[in-house]
Amino acid sequence: MKSSLRLGTLESRIYTIFTLMVFVSIIIMQLVSFRFTINTVRSSTLDSNRAMLLQLVKQMDSYIEGMEQVSMAVAEDDEIQSLLKEVLPERRGTDTDLFYSIQDRLHNYIQAREDISDILVIGDNGIIIPSDLEAEINPWTSVMEKDWYSGAEKAFDRMVVSSSYVQNIIKNRYSWVVSLSRAILSREDRKIMGVLLVDLKFNRIKELCESLVIGRKGYNFILDNEGNYVFHPTQQLVYSSIKEEPIRRILSLIEDPERTSFQEGDRYFMVETSPLTGWHVVSVTHDSDIVTDWKYVQIIYALIGLILFLVVGVATNKISSGITKPVRKLQEIMQSVDTGEFQLVGSIKATDEIRELAREYDIMVGRIRELMEANIREQEFKRKSDLKALQAQIISKGRELILIRDEIEHVRSYLTIQEMRYKDKFQYEMDIDPDLWELITLKITLQPIVENAIYHGIKELDYEGYIAISGWLDGEVIVLEVKDNGQGMDEKQLQEMVQGLETPLEKRPLFSRQGMGVRNVHERIRLYFGQEYGLYCFSTPGKGTTIQVRMPVSTMEDYL
Repeated sequence: MKSSLRLGTLESRIYTIFTLMVFVSIIIMQLVSFRFTINTVRSSTLDSNRAMLLQLVKQMDSYIEGMEQVSMAVAEDDEIQSLLKEVLPERRGTDTDLFYSIQDRLHNYIQAREDISDILVIGDNGIIIPSDLEAEINPWTSVMEKDWYSGAEKAFDRMVVSSSYVQNIIKNRYSWVVSLSRAILSREDRKIMGVLLVDLKFNRIKELCESLVIGRKGYNFILDNEGNYVFHPTQQLVYSSIKEEPIRRILSLIEDPERTSFQEGDRYFMVETSPLTGWHVVSVTHDSDIVTDWKYVQIIYALIGLILFLVVGVATNKISSGITKPVRKLQEIMQSVDTGEFQLVGSIKATDEIRELAREYDIMVGRIRELMEANIREQEFKRKSDLKALQAQIISKGRELILIRDEIEHVRSYLTIQEMRYKDKFQYEMDIDPDLWELITLKITLQPIVENAIYHGIKELDYEGYIAISGWLDGEVIVLEVKDNGQGMDEKQLQEMVQGLETPLEKRPLFSRQGMGVRNVHERIRLYFGQEYGLYCFSTPGKGTTIQVRMPVSTMEDYL
């Protein structure tokens, strides 16, 4: 056995080739079988998850229906009907007992239900009755201009359910709530006398969403018809854009009745819409929670594959030894051929078996040449395909561009939300040259820079922060500038930031992932407009940081 399996002999090569082929076949078979098992388990788990999602939607609708019954009971209350129908604003003092009687009843509802944040009765005659005995109406809030108020009047006798938002009706109270509102109708003539508002806390919605999930990493969240968040277990993270969900893919899944779920990375998303509220309840299942014992399954498959490999290896050794015996003489002849010219084999005179082997060898050489030529043609085809793909990418380039006017409005909306979140923490000012309004920029250019100024510049200040956003033309260059009065950076920190902008992520292990949004803006500008454009940073310790965006002057017509 030792002499027949010397390295470099034909027999050892046949044995090696057969062994590798069998090994690869076993590996492929194992992978296919393992994948089939995983897919079967995954399909079963996702089916179970869909059943749980349907159950969650039913429970959510049942909860909202219960709250609707509460709102109907309050709206039909005799004392509320009497107060809204008969009392005018100038006569409120004459019905104090009735006013406080209603308020006590509303307060009792709040005390009995931990999931209700507040109940308010707003009359068309100016009466506002809060459930909190010590509450004071915010004088800067126009109640009748709220979306939930106008929506309730339009819905007439139907309940209106809002998305999540910050309620600011009560002075010095800013709570995240979901509102149920309905018009209060007179029992006699069915005319609208006012609106009843029920603000719900998230504790019951959170409890329902967390009760029906698969695994440790699974979770549920809720969107409204427009794709806005009603509830998310990490509400603050999604509203501050620290965590993002694939909202567009979720909405497209809702519009496609033939699809029930989709996968993004290692997460599976499925959606079910509530027929009562119109909310879209989204279930997220993590791949690691679907097959919890997948490592054990892998070990079993690996052991079976190893046993098969050993058995087939022994059989292959015997078969290869029998095949190589008739060609040992041919091996001795071919040892004299050092030039590598395979046609010399065909000229050897030998037995029929060796001639047949030589003929097969020549066929193999021809096949190799064909494969080489096919590979050359494939590489040429790939080169042309890459060129066409590059051309298509250049053609679709304009789809990422928007007017500077729209980009400024996006940043203004973002700063409005952040002002609500960081109350009295900072102020901002915008001074954009009107000549820039109709020029174009890349989507989401300023927002990451402004976000960077808030989180790394002024968030930790013990005095009021200030952000100035300005824009002007510098010859044929658009300049957009974001300046803050934050902590600033010293020379070393500034150089590290600049180096982080210029260095690819995989080549800069000393830098953290902070500032990735700003770096992405810099790379996108250079990709679209050229290496001479991008971000330029200036900073002084204790005085703040300035980041300029420089792009060429261009309009939408330039990319049509």
